[in-house]
Amino acid sequence: MKLTKTLSAFLPCFSKRTNVKILKIINLIKIKMFDTIILNISQNSYQILQPERFKPSANLLRGYGANGLKCVNNTTPAEEKIGIKRPRLTITKRATNKGIEIPLKIEFSAPKLLFGTNVDELEESDFKRVVIKLQSDLNAMGVATSEEAIMNAKVSALHPSKNIELKDGYTSSFVIKELHKINLKKKLDLAKVTFRNDGQSLQMYAKRHQLVIYDKIADLSQANGRSIDGDQPARQLSLFEAIQKIGKPMEILRIEVRLAHKTKLGEVLKEIGYKESPSFQEIFKKDICQKIVKLYWEKMIAEENLFIFDLKGSPKKHLEELLKANKKIKPKEAIYLVGLKALCKEEGGTRELRHLLKPICVDRTWYRIRDDTKKLNKKVKQKQCHSWVAQVEEAIKIFASYKTEKLSTSPVNKSKV
Repeated sequence: MKLTKTLSAFLPCFSKRTNVKILKIINLIKIKMFDTIILNISQNSYQILQPERFKPSANLLRGYGANGLKCVNNTTPAEEKIGIKRPRLTITKRATNKGIEIPLKIEFSAPKLLFGTNVDELEESDFKRVVIKLQSDLNAMGVATSEEAIMNAKVSALHPSKNIELKDGYTSSFVIKELHKINLKKKLDLAKVTFRNDGQSLQMYAKRHQLVIYDKIADLSQANGRSIDGDQPARQLSLFEAIQKIGKPMEILRIEVRLAHKTKLGEVLKEIGYKESPSFQEIFKKDICQKIVKLYWEKMIAEENLFIFDLKGSPKKHLEELLKANKKIKPKEAIYLVGLKALCKEEGGTRELRHLLKPICVDRTWYRIRDDTKKLNKKVKQKQCHSWVAQVEEAIKIFASYKTEKLSTSPVNKSKV
C-alpha cells in the first residue's frame, strides 16, 4: 500500500517520538476483508456457565414456556471503561417445526476483536487467532463452546469492506459528493448523512442490505453514536488525534457492503458462485469479500453512472462527439442527450433531477428517461473519468494487503524524501 510506503519515507524527517506515532498510524491504516459478522451456534454446541450474565437471566429459558424470550449478554460498562470490547450475545427461545430451539447468536467485529480497531486488516491466516480469541471472550462472558463449534457456526450477516487511499489530490468528501449524483435503482434508497459535516458519508440502503461509502479518517474523530462505524473503540478514537499531530493529510475512502439479512447474504453468495449457507470457516476468505464489494460497486455505480464522472469538455464538445459517433442520430435526440448529461452532472445529480420532474412526470416516463442515461454510459470509458474512479476500481481489483512489519527492517531511500 503506497500510503504506508510514503509515510515510512518521511521517518528521517521527524523525531524518534514522532516516528513512533507514524509507525502506529501505518499499522492501523490497512486494507481488510470484512468487519461485522453474525454467527449462530446450535443449542447442543454451547453451554451457559453464568446465566446471570444475560439480561434477563438465561435461567428463564429452562423448562416449558418462555417461547420468544430473548436474553442478551453485552460488554459491561466496567469492561468498556478499561477498554475491553466483547461480542454481543443473544439467546432466543423459539418453537419451530423441529421442536424448541435455543440458538446462540454472536455478533462481533472481527478486526476489533483481534486488533482493537476495525481500521486494521484481517487476512485468511488470522482465522485461527480469531476463533481462539472469540472462544476466550465467550468463556469470559459465561458461555462455553469449542473451537470446532465456532468454525462450523452458520453465518447470518456479513459486512465486507475496503479502505482505499485516494491520490492525485482527491478528497473523500469530493468523491462522496460526486457519488451522490448517481442514478439509484428503485430497490434501494439513497440518503446522505447530514448530522455531521456535509459530504462525509453516503448510504444506499434497503431493509436487507446497504452500501455505505464514507470518509474513514473523518469518521475516526466522531464519538460513539455519531460515527458511521457506530462503535468506536478507544484505540480507534485515539488514531485521529495521532494523525492530526503528524500534520500529513490522509484521504481514506471506505466502501462497506452490509448484508444484514441471512436470505440476502445467501442470494449474494449464490450470485458470485458460492454456497448460500456457509460456515464461519467457509466465508473467512479474501475472494468472497473482494467479489461482494466488486459486485456492489459495479451494479450500483459503475454500470450506469460513469458518464457522470467523465472529464469531457463543454456540452458543445459533447454534442460534437455524439454526432460524430452516431451519424444517424436526430438533432432533437442529440440535443436532449447532451442536456440530460449536463443536468445529471450538476450538484444533486440524477436524484435531484427526478425530484424536479416529479410534479409533471409519472414513474413510467422517468424510467424511460433513466434508460436514456444508459446510452450516455455506453460511450464512457474509465480513462475518460476522474482518476479517483480508476483508483477505486484498481484497489478493488487488487484487494491487496501491505505487510507493515517490513517497515522496521526496510531501508529508507533518503534521496526521495
